[in-house]
Order: sequence, then C-alpha cells, then structure tokens
Amino acid sequence: MVTKGRNVFDFIVFSNLFITFCAVAMCICTIASFNLGKLPANFVAFVSFSTLASYSIHWYLTNADIEITASRTDWLKQHKQIHALFFIVSAVGTGVYLLRLVEYWLYLLPAVGLTVLYSAPKFPHPFFKKLGKYILGKTFLLAAMWTYVTAVLPFFIVHASWEASFYIYVINRFALLFAICILFDIRDRQFDKQTGVKSLITILPMKKIKILFTVFILLNFASSFILYIYSQEIITIIFLALPAVFTYFLYPFAIKSKNDYLFYFILDGLMALTAVLYFIKNVFEMYIQ
Repeated sequence: MVTKGRNVFDFIVFSNLFITFCAVAMCICTIASFNLGKLPANFVAFVSFSTLASYSIHWYLTNADIEITASRTDWLKQHKQIHALFFIVSAVGTGVYLLRLVEYWLYLLPAVGLTVLYSAPKFPHPFFKKLGKYILGKTFLLAAMWTYVTAVLPFFIVHASWEASFYIYVINRFALLFAICILFDIRDRQFDKQTGVKSLITILPMKKIKILFTVFILLNFASSFILYIYSQEIITIIFLALPAVFTYFLYPFAIKSKNDYLFYFILDGLMALTAVLYFIKNVFEMYIQ
C-alpha cells in the first residue's frame, strides 16, 4: 500500500503534473487577490498545457546519466516515454488554445520567448549548447518567466487597468521566485561550473549568494507590508510573506541537500502556497459561519 502511494506521488511530482497545478493556482491567485473576476477557461487551459509541454520536453532532453539527482533521474530512466507522451499531447493542446487566444498574442509572446531562452541549452544542437554558456541570467530568466506568466499575464488577460498595487504585487512574487530559484541553482552549481554554464550563482562566492538570497527575501517582506497598507487586511501580509519565511529557513538545508522531494515538491509548492492559503480562506468564508 505504501509502495503504491509512493509510486502515485512520484508520478504526480516527477511527471510535471504538480508543477502544472502550481502554475494554474498562481495565475488564479493573482486575479483572486485583487477581486478581478474570473480568468477565461482558454487561458487556464493554455497555461496548463504550455507548462506541461515545456517541462516535459525539458526533462525528456535531460541526460539522466550525467545530470544525476537523488531520485528523479532514476524515475526518468524508467518513465522517459511518459515525458514524450505528455509533451506531444500538451504541445497539441498548447497550439489549439494559443489559436483561441489570438487577441492576446502580443502578451503571450514574451512568455514563449523566456521559456525558449531558458530551455534552449537542452536541445541537442551545438548552437543551443553554446547558448547556455552565454546566458548569464539563468536564475533571473526562470524567475522572470514564472513571474510574467503567473503574476503579469493574468492582469492583461482580464483587461485590468494597472494600479500601483499591481506593480508591488509583481515585485513581491518575483522576489519570492528569485529566492527559490537561487536554491535550485545552488544545488546545480557544481554541475553548471563543470559544463561551462555561467550564472550569478556560479560566479559569486557562497557568502555573497547568501546576501543576495536574503535581499530578495527582505524585498518580499517589504512588498508584502506595502500591499498590507493598500488592503488593510493583516491576512495579506501573512499569505504573501509566509512562503518567503519558509524559504528562508529552508536555506541551510537546501544548500546541502540533493533531495528531489525538497526541491520539486516543497520548494515548488512554496511558489503556490499563497494560492492554497487564499483557497482555504475562501472555503472557510463560504461554508463556515
């Protein structure tokens, strides 16, 4: 029974279904945080399929004999066909829903561009392999891609008139995502150095990386407080800052660990924790007096 449960859990996390859920939850959270109505189903479907497609091809092209992780690469060796299948299905889905979102292509193109730039070094061509050695902003690229898709695009999609609080929210989400991405890049630091990938994390010494990490955690706290001033609801600062608090206290463990569940479940999950907290709050308000 335990083994079956572990297999199901591994499938959800390592097949990229979990990270897809996180992306959708974060998009919905952006709209819910400002009471901006509902996201179009076509956009939600596009985010779901495109996230699954990008992560499926990323992991399908990962060489499990070289980029070794604690347990995910073992799962990858046995289930690589799942990534191939998910990529084909989700790529078709992405194309279908992209055609249904023609009026938003101007806003969707930056997301596509950031995704391609980040994943390009995985493609088996000398040009793309060399590209990875010249993209200095690996950490920034991933954080920017996630911030744009989950905290910027939703505002455009619902035709919201931009307010000062929206900009603060985007900064808040970027600060959290950048701090989390730093932990992932610290884990990959040695491998990136060996393969010639340049980033802030491979260039800076660990003491300066810790300072950089702390600066972005503090930026999240500061922007959470500013948004609290706008909303006058204490729950705002709690929901927005709590993931950063957990991320900060996980730093000493993350820099020494290769545990895939820490990175692909706990840290990835922290990106969507604010969305989960808002969901629980809404359930309580709707069904409990």
